[in-house]
Amino acid sequence: MKSSGIKIHDTTLRDGEQMPGVVMSFDEKLRLAEKIMEFGTGLIDIMPVVSDSEFRVTKELVAMFGDRVSATCRAKKADINTAIKAGASRVTMFAPLSDIHIKKKLGTDRETNLERAIQMIDYARKHGLAVDFAGEDSSRADYEYFKHFVGSIQNLIKVFFVADTVGCLTPEHTRNVISHMKKSFSCPIGIHTHNDFGMATANTVEAALSGADYLSGTFTGIGERAGNAPIEEVCISLKHLHGKDIGVRYEMLKEICDMVQEHTGVEMQKHKPVVGEHAFAHESGVHVDGVMKSPETYESFKPESVGHKRKICIGKHSGSSILRQKLGDCADIEKMLEIVKTLSEINKDGVTEEEIGNITEDMKKSRVVELA
Repeated sequence: MKSSGIKIHDTTLRDGEQMPGVVMSFDEKLRLAEKIMEFGTGLIDIMPVVSDSEFRVTKELVAMFGDRVSATCRAKKADINTAIKAGASRVTMFAPLSDIHIKKKLGTDRETNLERAIQMIDYARKHGLAVDFAGEDSSRADYEYFKHFVGSIQNLIKVFFVADTVGCLTPEHTRNVISHMKKSFSCPIGIHTHNDFGMATANTVEAALSGADYLSGTFTGIGERAGNAPIEEVCISLKHLHGKDIGVRYEMLKEICDMVQEHTGVEMQKHKPVVGEHAFAHESGVHVDGVMKSPETYESFKPESVGHKRKICIGKHSGSSILRQKLGDCADIEKMLEIVKTLSEINKDGVTEEEIGNITEDMKKSRVVELA
């Protein structure tokens, strides 16, 4: 499968850590960044102005990965200067595009907002920085102003990111916006979505199908409020549902997501797509029977392809085929299945290998007594 040329813009270290209660240490961020870059990420996002520790992380990452590190900053000289001191050669500058933000947050008007942005882009460029620009709250901006803003800066920047700051895009809206931008503007286009309506993956995938060059997201989908587009879901959806290979090491997805879980303390749902504990777990008798005969009956892609493993579980919904596989044919399989289902209902959980062994031993002893 030929690589599509689409690049991942990872914001796990920045937007991901903005999730309430999440704080990663200096060493944890470096270890995670190494894995993220090994995975094949195009750009990694960090905000040096946040703290002294973040400044030091930025400085170290720039030394390790050069211009694949983008220092995020507000459209302010102080932020830009901090990025310069950290050694960054690339920044992701952001400013609002919606009237809600321009008027109510900044207390200014549209043209002044644009003028300030251009001034700060020029300032950064004069200091040798490549500038990516994120239009905060792009999805709620007046579309005519949106087009005017992007058209005014397109020749000054490397990438323009459409930021769906409150997660209100729909796939249809995303398709229309990205398609129009690709036809109208010369700069590469990126998408940065939030998951407030559970649409982040769908919107990011739709952006890729509509021509977006950069896809922003976080591993496991952590981030502000309901989080960001989960990189693992976006990558796998593009590859297996749309035949778009983005040239990353898919087999590292589980490893990286497990590392994010460990470093942040944010546990993934067991049924989390692609990387969750139960993403390839099967208990239902019908499903287990099918998977045992041919995994593709109930798996769209191989668990090994994302660094995961298949798990066959025994519990209330199990059938006799899994017990026969484990124990071989015997006259007591149906009786054993009945005991397993009862135990599962009592414990409100699956039945462990140890419990299966205990049931087997008890049944053997009972059989000996009957024969005596």
